[in-house]
Amino acid sequence: MALDGTEVRVAGTGNVYFAPTGSTLPTDVATALDAAFIDAGYISEDGVSFTLGRETEDLNAWQGSKIRVITTSEPKSVEFTLMQSNKENLPFILGGGTISGTGGEFKYEPPAKGTNTERAMVVEFVDGTVTYRYVFPRVQLEGEVAFSLTANGAVEYPTTWGVLDSSPVYEILTDDPAWA
Repeated sequence: MALDGTEVRVAGTGNVYFAPTGSTLPTDVATALDAAFIDAGYISEDGVSFTLGRETEDLNAWQGSKIRVITTSEPKSVEFTLMQSNKENLPFILGGGTISGTGGEFKYEPPAKGTNTERAMVVEFVDGTVTYRYVFPRVQLEGEVAFSLTANGAVEYPTTWGVLDSSPVYEILTDDPAWA
């Protein structure tokens, strides 16, 4: 493999989209996303982080040598900090719930205890003429969403999404000529 600077990608900007599980997923980067997908809005300058983990256990022999490594789990997650607050985003980042109201007065009601709405997610970035789409058919909010209200910064909602089993678990779609 030769060094080639034209194959270095920069995800300088992008978008996170979410939809109900079972929505039509993209199969390429040229076609517009299904209407069920909603743009999550502004994401903090830290962007989006992916963890494609592998938990292993060493299999050691009586003679003291490691003879094999067994994969016991392959956890995957997507993390980002949402900055935009609206009627679609709050239920998305808080695991479900509803927003109701009229006439300028609104109320968010969290989901019932033990409820955590499953979603489909697409993370997309464009670098010049090259587009990447990371497609996750099933994700669910993991852990806590801890946020602060301060006088000198935006309200930000850091979230971690567990990638749930499906077939395939995720896909990466691109028109990157380096993949040819």
